Amino acid sequence: MNRIKQNKITFVLILTALAIIFSSLTILSLPVLFNYKSKVTVIEKNFYKNFKIHLITSGKISYKPFPKPHLLVEKASINFNKIRQNDDFINTSDLRIFISLRNVYLRNFNNLISTEISNTNLDLKISNLYEIREHLYQKINKPIIFNNCKIFIKNKKNEVILISPLKKIIYKIHDKKKVKSLDITGEIFGLTFRSDWKRNYSTPKFTYHDISILNQNIEIKNIFEFNNNKKFKVQSEASYFNDKLKYLTQYDTNKIKISSPNNKKTNFNLDSKIQLNPFYFEGELTIKNKKIEKILDFIFSNFLSYDESYIGNFNGLLKIKFDKLSNKLIKKGELELFFNEKKINLKKAKFNLDKIGYINTKVSFVEDRGDLKFISKNQLKIENYIEFAKTFQISSKKIKNIKQINFDLIRNIGQADLIITNIKINNIENKKKSNKVFIVKNIQNLRSHIRNVID
Repeated sequence: MNRIKQNKITFVLILTALAIIFSSLTILSLPVLFNYKSKVTVIEKNFYKNFKIHLITSGKISYKPFPKPHLLVEKASINFNKIRQNDDFINTSDLRIFISLRNVYLRNFNNLISTEISNTNLDLKISNLYEIREHLYQKINKPIIFNNCKIFIKNKKNEVILISPLKKIIYKIHDKKKVKSLDITGEIFGLTFRSDWKRNYSTPKFTYHDISILNQNIEIKNIFEFNNNKKFKVQSEASYFNDKLKYLTQYDTNKIKISSPNNKKTNFNLDSKIQLNPFYFEGELTIKNKKIEKILDFIFSNFLSYDESYIGNFNGLLKIKFDKLSNKLIKKGELELFFNEKKINLKKAKFNLDKIGYINTKVSFVEDRGDLKFISKNQLKIENYIEFAKTFQISSKKIKNIKQINFDLIRNIGQADLIITNIKINNIENKKKSNKVFIVKNIQNLRSHIRNVID
């Protein structure tokens, strides 16, 4: 009995081995036995059926059994919406279409599993963004994967305005979870990022988009709620080290409102209304608990030294308020920037000196030997001379009758040292004091110079 059982087991093992060998030889011999060129039309048709992307093949198609069964297309053109002559979204020499073993045997190519594109440039125009969005929201597709590709974004003049190396893109639908996702890992401006977009079909009005800048500790989360083309809203949350920003953007029939729903816990709070046709905006940005020098450097160097061609028809008024500033003298302030006819004008600049008074400022910039210099003409209004005397350690009798101090301030953008010149007390010309130049390195240094001026 044992011998009979042993013979049966041996027979089963031999039969299984023969089946595996026969199947393997059959799969491996398919490239020789089958002419894939004759199935080009079928492959292109089923490619669109499975991935909702148009494909045109113009090179050799071959079967590869490893690492899993797939067709290798050596030359192909791809577009999201429709085929365009000489204007394809993707031209690749490394397109792989993964197929099931059943399809291999039947050779019908109806049920394609996934597709992968590797080592390819993706030419994307601004107009393609609408096609991509339509595909994200309206198409049901099998997994599409990109490996080690580069995306080139071009403007209307076909000029490349952005290049981004992409390590991986995975675009698929999770059948069990009923969630569509687009995951991207790559680089932009030298920063490594990860982008995760998701849409759950059980709540189709909502989409979720998270972006992480991995080497800068920046994280951005967006929840998009879409009702129709005339009404939708976005909840945005961003974190960068100790800074947190939360905004609610609401669009309703050509009007946009942006607000900070939790302004007590965030450092940058925004309250803005935008009208799209004709375009005009009014906004108020409040910045809290920050160093005034770095903030002003950023604002003035970007808003007041600009290329007019970038502004276009950008018209409106932006108020920037400062509160609880990390500065020994300046705790609050306000700027008003007016955008009109491709120009930015600083309408108002006012800073409060804690318990002392306020400074009215006129700002300009001068480029000197490659350095950008910040120059301001300032008028200090003293409202509490006793607090002034305490802060700058001066006898209150000497400051009692001083109501106003005018002075010019010069500083190279990015540097800490200040230069103070053209000092006038109570707007009275005093050439001996006006011609003096004072270099300020710290608050103690400033106190010493002020005592020197007032004595």
